[in-house]
Amino acid sequence: MRVDYLSPTLYLVDIFWIVWMGSRLRGNDKFKLKKLVNFENLIFLLLIGVNVIVAGNRWVAVYRWVRIIQWIVSLKFIKLESYKVKEYLKIIIPIWVITESLLGLAQVLNGGSIGGIWYWIGERRFSFSSIGIAQMSMFGEGLLRAYGSFSHPNSLAGFLLIVWVYWQKNKVRNINYWIVYWMAILGIMVSGSRWIWGITFVIFNLKFFIFNRKPKVKEIFGKVLVGAGLVAIILGVVSTNYRLGDFFAGWDSDSLNKRKTLFVVGIKMVKENPLLGIGAGNFVAKLPKFSIGNSFFWLQPVHNIFLLAWVEIGLLGIMAIGYKLVKCLEYPKLIKNKKNWVILGLIVMTGMVDHYWLTLPQNSWLLAVILGII
Repeated sequence: MRVDYLSPTLYLVDIFWIVWMGSRLRGNDKFKLKKLVNFENLIFLLLIGVNVIVAGNRWVAVYRWVRIIQWIVSLKFIKLESYKVKEYLKIIIPIWVITESLLGLAQVLNGGSIGGIWYWIGERRFSFSSIGIAQMSMFGEGLLRAYGSFSHPNSLAGFLLIVWVYWQKNKVRNINYWIVYWMAILGIMVSGSRWIWGITFVIFNLKFFIFNRKPKVKEIFGKVLVGAGLVAIILGVVSTNYRLGDFFAGWDSDSLNKRKTLFVVGIKMVKENPLLGIGAGNFVAKLPKFSIGNSFFWLQPVHNIFLLAWVEIGLLGIMAIGYKLVKCLEYPKLIKNKKNWVILGLIVMTGMVDHYWLTLPQNSWLLAVILGII
């Protein structure tokens, strides 16, 4: 069973991170050991130590806290060099979006992973018939959902959604802009993530309400008519030639029930230790114990980042990390830009129904980058 939430892993990006940190820390007075040893950091380390002690699997807790500290340090450095990072992203985002979207499309058409060099950038080996693989169906034909180099299509979709919205902050609308814009939408479509589909559809049609100060009545009326026309055409096709299930189905029919079960288990775990948590990264380790009496249990973290954080590190841990974030982020600048609030709102919306912003490497790194530059 390919469940790797308990597997300490050294990624290629970690090697790059070590080199990056070494070059940044050299000669940087702000990060000398004497200045790092203070009352605030000692309290933070004390909370970490207590959380590790109460954890059922202490080695996993230690590993997760190392990752959390790595994430906070990265966020701080990204914030310090936000202008430079923004310039790099103008080159990197097109590479991200085009590569992942085309790889995802190829996987859907191939009915499985592509292999070769793609394995080395994170693509897993799978086929349409693999156990637990994400599927969908259109026009009665079963299709594999695109994974890209991610561990799940929902993770890919959430990543592309945030990058797509951030990309729209660009003022220069040249051919490169539109290629990335539409390739991101392509990647979201082949991922088969229904929640992200809905969010993308709303943003695509209503973004002028959010970004423009004075939306034009003609533009609003025109888009409403176009949207109504598309809905009418789709409904006409479905009702005339296809059953709705043949037109658009194939997802895990038990998905909602699984999420509900994990949520209930998460509440039970919170009651065990609401202040200190059960140990960072220990949700899956404790899941069998709290799932006694259920007809099944799903080896996944609870699909809500806020409940997951509360379960694993407790209220004290959330307050400690929240304090660190408050010190890193520039709130006056954040509040003034409406587009920043849109991005943060989307992270919250997607985080309410999934866990990838906290548990999966590509998404957690993107979260650090986004918080560092907005």
